[in-house]
Amino acid sequence: MADLRDEYLSRVVQGKSFAEVGGLWGTVNEKVSVARDCGAEQLTMIDITEEGGDLWQAFEKRMGGLGVQDYRCISSDICAVDDLQFDVVHCSGVLYHHPNPQTLLAALRRATREHLVICSAITQERIENKAGVYQIPPSGVLFVPALTEEERAVLSEYWLSFGVEAHGITEAVRYSPEEFGPWWWLPTAEAMKAMCAAAGFKVLDSGPIWNGNALVCLLERI
Repeated sequence: MADLRDEYLSRVVQGKSFAEVGGLWGTVNEKVSVARDCGAEQLTMIDITEEGGDLWQAFEKRMGGLGVQDYRCISSDICAVDDLQFDVVHCSGVLYHHPNPQTLLAALRRATREHLVICSAITQERIENKAGVYQIPPSGVLFVPALTEEERAVLSEYWLSFGVEAHGITEAVRYSPEEFGPWWWLPTAEAMKAMCAAAGFKVLDSGPIWNGNALVCLLERI
């Protein structure tokens, strides 16, 4: 499979219950249809977007177009959900937007019986371009609100070279603990795996996507 997330899901989801967390943004990147095609028996989408909104409507239209039926939609913050569990959970593009990433990982663990496939943007350990040099150790996690103007210039040049508008990096933004739009954190690949392990998962496999700017991990709940 071309998408590493799809490959990891195909290993673990057949005959299992499946939930995707935060998959509405962009709609076409959802993995509910992928889980269906890989043999999942129960399908759920969980997203913080208000019920009945445009993104939910676009998702339901896509499901209809792909012939996906008998799926469940839950409009909720996964961190506020305590009574739902699924054999396999997928979460992509959420961790680096969350003000409290370990709280998110703990919530994902509560929702996961067996396996979690998670993907997040990461930072390179060294970035050098015409704006300067940014360096972080393998154990490091970049806290975006703390960037100096000099650091932001280097990182902005890097992300814009991939055509990515990273709010908080390519432009300064005002941060609030209730705001999930900006980029909050960028771990290195090693730090992201350690974050998952600290939350109670075993890292079974991992690999880069998105020109090496994101990491996908196949995790087992322990």
